Amino acid sequence: MSTLNYIVTPVDPAAHRLRVTLQLSMAAAEAPTLHLPTWIPGSYLIRDFARHLLAIEAVDAADGRPIAVVALDRSSWQLAEAVERVCVTCEFYARDASVRAAYLDDMRGFINFSSLALRPAGHEHAPVKVHLARPPARYDWSLVTTLQPAEVDERRFGHYQAANYWDLIDQPVAMGEAIETVPYRVRGVAHAFVLLGAHDADTRQLAIDLAAVCNAQADVFDELPAERYLFLAQVTDAGFGGLEHRDSSVLQVPRNALPSAARVASTGKRDPAYENLLGLASHEYFHLWNVKRIRPAAVAGSDLTGEAYFRDLWAYEGVTSYYDDLGLVRAGVINEQGYLDRLAKLATRIERTPGRHRQSLAQSSFDAWLKFYRPDENTPNAVVSYYGKGAQLALGLDLKIRLETEGRVSLDTVMQAAWQRYGRDDRPVPENALASLAAEVSGLDLVDFFDFHLQTTADAPWADYLGDFGIRALAEPATDDASIVRGRMGLILSEGPARIMHVLDNGPAQAAGISPGDRLIAFDGIEVGRELARQLARYPAGAALRVHLFRGDQLLVREMALAGDAAPEWHLSIDKTADEAAHARRAAWLHREPGDS
Repeated sequence: MSTLNYIVTPVDPAAHRLRVTLQLSMAAAEAPTLHLPTWIPGSYLIRDFARHLLAIEAVDAADGRPIAVVALDRSSWQLAEAVERVCVTCEFYARDASVRAAYLDDMRGFINFSSLALRPAGHEHAPVKVHLARPPARYDWSLVTTLQPAEVDERRFGHYQAANYWDLIDQPVAMGEAIETVPYRVRGVAHAFVLLGAHDADTRQLAIDLAAVCNAQADVFDELPAERYLFLAQVTDAGFGGLEHRDSSVLQVPRNALPSAARVASTGKRDPAYENLLGLASHEYFHLWNVKRIRPAAVAGSDLTGEAYFRDLWAYEGVTSYYDDLGLVRAGVINEQGYLDRLAKLATRIERTPGRHRQSLAQSSFDAWLKFYRPDENTPNAVVSYYGKGAQLALGLDLKIRLETEGRVSLDTVMQAAWQRYGRDDRPVPENALASLAAEVSGLDLVDFFDFHLQTTADAPWADYLGDFGIRALAEPATDDASIVRGRMGLILSEGPARIMHVLDNGPAQAAGISPGDRLIAFDGIEVGRELARQLARYPAGAALRVHLFRGDQLLVREMALAGDAAPEWHLSIDKTADEAAHARRAAWLHREPGDS
């Protein structure tokens, strides 16, 4: 039986150099092919991690004799001769500060094994041992990971193990000087929010809120499969995002988004940035079930050497996006109106995306590899988010099922069924299984519903049923400056000088021949100032505007006919005049007592 031993050494943090050695023992002599993943599950874009590889070399472990390593393609290599035991050493430049790869400097280190660990083809299911070596002695670092420890020192460096290669690459590692663990429990299972970096957070409040949110999400499935769970939170100046793993998630957290005891004491409420942080944690935690165990077959079957296409990514990221804010209101960390405000903000963002008329949800899911993770100047016109519109479809589906089954079935019921049928035993989920399961569990004929909302560019039915749950929905022109410019001119400006980032389809700017990258100079001979929206207020709808602009170094003049209204903005509120049945439905949906706000 083969064995895989990996040795990871931060050889030179100041130079961002990581060394990873694979010691491979095989039952018989062979010349294995070695692959480095090209992408990391949860982020659907080819990342080509091999571009950070500085050197690769191999020796026969029996006698130390060098063995040639032959490149086959951009992320695959093969030994030039057959051996029973081999050591393959790679040196990497590690300075990707995202949640997706590897990072090392003189303050901290972070490892996703998918960006560093070679996979010997045919030996992926062999047991894995990992030695996480200390950095040079002058670095007084500690380490944290969800890998199973075998023999570690007081700083947690040492020997670990994983069930196989696939288990290994789903277990990130963080190390550094400033590491603080904030523990809490969910259903008796140890959890922790690990702060990686300097901070002044109110860790007591953080633990209370995270426990409430995680409990709310575990309640959906009524089962918590993890033996331990970690949030690895990279504290940054402004970064924001996350990536799910089987028993952990990695977050980028703006320092100012962490909870402040002083703010709560002075205002009596949580900061909006902190609520966003809790929403991010809620999202990644829901992935513990939906994505990491309720796994799309295309991802489960991928060897990570190429794209894994599927048309129901919305069912994983969109449904999870629906539950992230829902988890906050169910946990009591935001109130009902706070939840409605977040739904309205999402609705406004989708409403303002012309790409929703061009790309269906199925297309958006399938094209994630090509479009969603590669935004450009035309993205608003070409793409609709499977996160956002998928969340809207999940909302509409949930309310439709609740209403038409008189509350007997909900999307919670469907997700429980998905967990029981697929997730609990790690059975890969066939494409479009969630749609089929929703019909099966509810007893409703949903064929036309899903066909219409997945295969066409029709708007998601998120607002169709709100009235039956005692909620009013209203869209009207927004009043902020950016929305006025967006609506009346049909463009989006960058911060600072009036440089155009996006020109929106079927808007005045596009009709006038204005392009992304152009820089606005003057309207009707008057210099464009900082208060552009005020300048536009002087012109009525349909007014002809003479626009001076620079395209590169060339001065151009264009004629534009202004639109009348600012971009639309949605507002949701509790309908106090709704009947008791509607309020009762809302209370059951949000897990609130009737009358709670």
